[in-house]
Amino acid sequence: MVTNNAITMLNNVKPFKTTWKVEVKVLHSWTQHSNYSGGDSLEFILADKMGFKLHCTCKRLFFARVRKFKIGEWRFLENFTLHPATKKYRATSHRFKMSIMSKINLDFAALNLLGDNYLKWALDTEFILRSKDLVNESQKTIMHNEKD
Repeated sequence: MVTNNAITMLNNVKPFKTTWKVEVKVLHSWTQHSNYSGGDSLEFILADKMGFKLHCTCKRLFFARVRKFKIGEWRFLENFTLHPATKKYRATSHRFKMSIMSKINLDFAALNLLGDNYLKWALDTEFILRSKDLVNESQKTIMHNEKD
């Protein structure tokens, strides 16, 4: 059960606390194999309703905590840690990488009921470019009509 009421966007989370509450959708997931003592990890790309993306990792020890994560579902997440994303390979442009802790709270988000049309809009660059072209055409028409 999620306990905090304030929802924070992914671009505003910082590593100085672990009690952030975010509402995210799982865009992609994969298993990262490792020969080191930490073992395998489960990796996720998460996005919020504004389209900001964040890389999330979960060590094998906590796989049971995230087994409910399904691609395309919206979830509330609370009690996680953030670390600087400093390695050569970065899955997203976000400055930080999320790590799943033992006490993470996962809960279904209301956005599962609403659908995700606004996320599609936030990530749809074609829509943005078409809108810009329409504005330019409208301005040209107005300027042409003012000359007449």
